[in-house]
Amino acid sequence: MRCRLCEREASAGLCQYHEDAKRAVERAYQLWKDAYGTLGWNEYLGMVIRNPETGQWAVEVARLMRSPHES
Repeated sequence: MRCRLCEREASAGLCQYHEDAKRAVERAYQLWKDAYGTLGWNEYLGMVIRNPETGQWAVEVARLMRSPHES
């Protein structure tokens, strides 16, 4: 099986790099909610995507996890 984002070998849809990035994005959500107060999931993902300090793999998984109707 290949990664949905980069075509590397994957066991469950994402390669190890993208899977690690996905877990990091998911873990950081609560920290961001605590810092910003009320923060929806898609709003958070948008902030992650637009943050110039966010790594490439995290941006790619954030785009994948974001609802399609969100811009």
